[in-house]
Amino acid sequence: MFSRVRKHFTFANAALTLALVLAMSGGAYAAGKYLITSTKQISPKVLKQLQGKAGPAGAPGAQGPAGSQGPQGSQGPQGPQGPAGKDGKDGTDGTNGTNGTNGKEGSPWTAGGTLPKKKTETGMWAFGTTPAGYVRIPISFPIPLEAKANPVAEPALDGTHVHYIAEGQSDPPGCGSGTEAAPEAEPGNLCVYEEALVNNTEAPQFLAAGTQPGANASGTLIIMKVAEGAQGDGSWAVTAPE
Repeated sequence: MFSRVRKHFTFANAALTLALVLAMSGGAYAAGKYLITSTKQISPKVLKQLQGKAGPAGAPGAQGPAGSQGPQGSQGPQGPQGPAGKDGKDGTDGTNGTNGTNGKEGSPWTAGGTLPKKKTETGMWAFGTTPAGYVRIPISFPIPLEAKANPVAEPALDGTHVHYIAEGQSDPPGCGSGTEAAPEAEPGNLCVYEEALVNNTEAPQFLAAGTQPGANASGTLIIMKVAEGAQGDGSWAVTAPE
């Protein structure tokens, strides 16, 4: 029997037997040890299969504390001036306002006008010591009366509507119940009250213009003949005609 084996045991058979033994012993060694030391030793196809898929994203973590404020940066250069804007369109005209209402009776007089009808204004007159002769004492109306069409020929108030009330004398018609302290005049009249007068030799007269007696729209002129050292004073009231 052994003779048969020896007949068939050649060098080739011995090599095969040794290879089989090494293969078996190598497999046993590989079962307990890792001989692969680099991914380069693994086929790319196999390596791709060995890679696992990415897991789902985790929950966001808590917000960290705010960092400290950084230093202020340097100021940048001034930018170029922009182009001028276009002119705007003209606005539309506004609507006319409503007419104002007429002023009430007794409303204040406005500059440039005349004394309203039946309204009264008052004032004072006086003159100092003079030599004998004629004195001229002007009375000017702060608010003028309405002038007539021909003021030279027809004064605003004729001589019958200008009155002189001496001290202690009763008021004539047209002067109501006024006094030197509270002068009065009815519409269309000028009443001149005497408070004190000495050394006059003739009763006073009133000139509107030239030799025309009465008062013009702006006032009148008292003409009085007196002795040396004459003086006097008083008050006046004028009321515009109706």
